[in-house]
Amino acid sequence: MKTRFELIIFDWDGTLSDSVGLITDLMIQSFVLHNVEPPSRSEVADILGIKLSEAFKILLKEKNQNNSELILNSYIDLYNRSQNKVKLFDGVEYGIKELHRCGYKIAIATGGGRNYLESCLSQTSIRNNISVTKTSDDCFSKPHPQMCNEIMDELLIEPEKSIVIGDSIHDLQMAKNANISSLAVTYGAHNQKALSIYNPLGYAESADMIFDWIRRNG
Repeated sequence: MKTRFELIIFDWDGTLSDSVGLITDLMIQSFVLHNVEPPSRSEVADILGIKLSEAFKILLKEKNQNNSELILNSYIDLYNRSQNKVKLFDGVEYGIKELHRCGYKIAIATGGGRNYLESCLSQTSIRNNISVTKTSDDCFSKPHPQMCNEIMDELLIEPEKSIVIGDSIHDLQMAKNANISSLAVTYGAHNQKALSIYNPLGYAESADMIFDWIRRNG
C-alpha cells in the first residue's frame, strides 16, 4: 500500500502516554520539598518535552540555581516511588499495532531519559512495534532536530516521507527544524492556539483522532 508517509515519529508523554498530570504534580511537589516557590501548572507545561536538567533550570528562573540539581533529584525520587503505572491513552495500543501491520515505521522521540522510556515501554504491549527510540540521553534536547535526523538516517527514510506527532511546542518546533511535517495533539501539554504557530498539518483532540487522521491523510 503506497502511503504519503513511511515514518511516524511519536512523542511519548502527553501523546501516547497519559502522564502529563502525574509529571506536573510531581514537579511542583519537588519544589515544595525544598521550600522553593513552585512553578504554575502552565509553566510546567511549557517545559514538558525537553531534557529534565534543562527544564528545571528554566523553571527556577531567577531563583537560586544551586537548588536545581537537588530539586531534580527529588523529582526523580518521587517519580520512582510513585505507584502509578504507565497508562496509554485509549486507542493507542490498537492504533500503534494497526500502523505497524500496515507497514509504517514507528519511532519515539522523547525528552525523557533512556531508562525512563525503556521502563515505560516494558509495561506496554507495543514495544515490538517500535523501530527506533531516541531520548535526551542519546541526543540534544528538543527542539534540536538531532532525534529526528538520527531516526531518519537509521531507517533510510527522507524528511518528506516522515511526520512528527506531539503535544508540545517543542515537538512541533523540532519537526520544523528537521524539515518534517507535523500533526499536533491538543489533549496534552499545549493547546491548539500555542501549537498553531508551527503550522501542523492538522490537530488531534484524542488519540483515536491521531489514527483516524493517518488513515485518511497518511
